[in-house]
Amino acid sequence: MIPLLLLATTLVLRSGDRISVAGAITKNAGRVVFRSIDGTLYSLAASEVESIDTQAPAPAPPPEKKKLKLPAEERERLLRELENNHEGVAAPVEQTRSRPLPPAKDQSQEEWQWRRESRAHEEAVRRSKENLDLLLERVERLQGEIRGLLGLGYKPRQFTLQTTQLQDTLDQIPYAQLEVTRAERELAQFRDDARKRGIMPGWLR
Repeated sequence: MIPLLLLATTLVLRSGDRISVAGAITKNAGRVVFRSIDGTLYSLAASEVESIDTQAPAPAPPPEKKKLKLPAEERERLLRELENNHEGVAAPVEQTRSRPLPPAKDQSQEEWQWRRESRAHEEAVRRSKENLDLLLERVERLQGEIRGLLGLGYKPRQFTLQTTQLQDTLDQIPYAQLEVTRAERELAQFRDDARKRGIMPGWLR
């Protein structure tokens, strides 16, 4: 269907009849379909329609301004104040001056800075623990190889490489444990400093 008009109109037929239309007028397969203002649906041949008279809707009247109603006593009091202040008394300087606003902080930038530092400390703890775990796994593997060689009847002088590697790894473990302790201590100190400065816990995640 092709809409012909969306406003309320008057349809003039070739017979001279006039029909007031409400809503849209559509044309479909050579017929004009519309609804009268009383709600009756019509379908006429397009050849029966002489013309369509349109009338723009009257503009709505502007809303009335509501007047503020004051009690008689309040109205008289305001009038007396105006009369007494005919010379014009300026408002106190303190009231006219606006207080400067404190500079706004970029909260998002500060939040991400704390997040980055927190993640850096957490990553240091994680890496130090991973290094310690690798050393412990290497010790366990070398000890297993040595036990296997001994079980096969090999003499200790025949697998000095494994024993040397085992001793070197055992010597590195205390230093790796110290790195874990230091990283955890720095993370705890960082969180304590953040708590003292009133940083929200969510910023440290």
